[in-house]
Amino acid sequence: MTIVWAVLLIFAVLKERMFRAVRGVFPALAAAFALWAAVSALASPYELTALGRGYDGPAVLCLYALTAAGCCAFGNMRQRYVYLLAVSVTLCCALAFIQLAGFNPLGLYPEGYNYYDGGVWYNGRFLGTMGNTNLLGAFLSLASPLLALNAAGACPRRLCLLLPAAAGCLTIILAGSEAGLLGLLACAAIAIPYYVNQRNRKAAMLALIAEAAALGAFLIFVYFSPPQSGTLRELSELLHGRAEPSFGSHRLEIWAEAARLTAERPILGGGPGSFALRSGVTFERFVPESGVTLRTLADNAHSEPLAALCDLGAPGLALWLLLRVRALRRGFKSCAPLALALISYHVQALFGIGSCLVLPIVYCLTGLAAAEPDE
Repeated sequence: MTIVWAVLLIFAVLKERMFRAVRGVFPALAAAFALWAAVSALASPYELTALGRGYDGPAVLCLYALTAAGCCAFGNMRQRYVYLLAVSVTLCCALAFIQLAGFNPLGLYPEGYNYYDGGVWYNGRFLGTMGNTNLLGAFLSLASPLLALNAAGACPRRLCLLLPAAAGCLTIILAGSEAGLLGLLACAAIAIPYYVNQRNRKAAMLALIAEAAALGAFLIFVYFSPPQSGTLRELSELLHGRAEPSFGSHRLEIWAEAARLTAERPILGGGPGSFALRSGVTFERFVPESGVTLRTLADNAHSEPLAALCDLGAPGLALWLLLRVRALRRGFKSCAPLALALISYHVQALFGIGSCLVLPIVYCLTGLAAAEPDE
């Protein structure tokens, strides 16, 4: 459907001569990003496909860029989009709660197993309609702040948006999506002084000081009294200068591999979707409870900006960043809740997997954030 939409959009622009509508910095950046993705793919020595192994190939990146440019040129953020998103989040979280209760209504898990058997009897953790809990966390880290911040509008009926927003936040916590939770916390840390500053600049400064003090106290606590296991123990080890490749579910090892691959082709990159073809990192883990050895291939950089750098090179990463910065700058002028929601998503994206299940929504909202507001 995206391909059909893109073809119709190009036809409409040519037929109606709507070139003036697609002018501007953001559409130009989107076009440059798509062009660079094509150049990187053509220069790649690897056997790439148009769609890519994980739908991350050059054709898909071009469609993302065209989607963002089209939304920017011909769209505007509407309140009805937020209500439709609320319906989607409600249905997704309702299914997740049913699965967390031990049921398997859509056959997401192998027969006879449920959510809690993930990582023990089968590989991975799956929840909701997205599948992987990391992808679900990525979607909800974008949707929940957008719903919650829109609930603060003048219209009383917007308060109903707080229910799906709360459901999304609870699902992130129950699913153990630490990247998604970090995105929510970062969004809150920015949103509080941002909105307070609109009424009282001195109070906003006090809020920033309080947040800095809370962060400092948290890091001191983790440094001197770390838990015995989990992410906070790993953070404590990092604060002490002790790093292990297995930290962050082996993210440090994957990032080291991405850095090595980037050094091989720093300008053109390996081509869109090439990480899975170039990486040789695999993991094995024996599970005593089941007697099963689970094997995993690292086919993704597990960091969206790092993946852009590895696959597209330094110019590709620069365009990737400029697209987002431009959208955020415009978004804070026209629709602050959307800009803050995108910040939440991109914070989790530092540790997340860019997937075709979530990225089309991200690029649509990025384009809408960059759009000129209605007169």
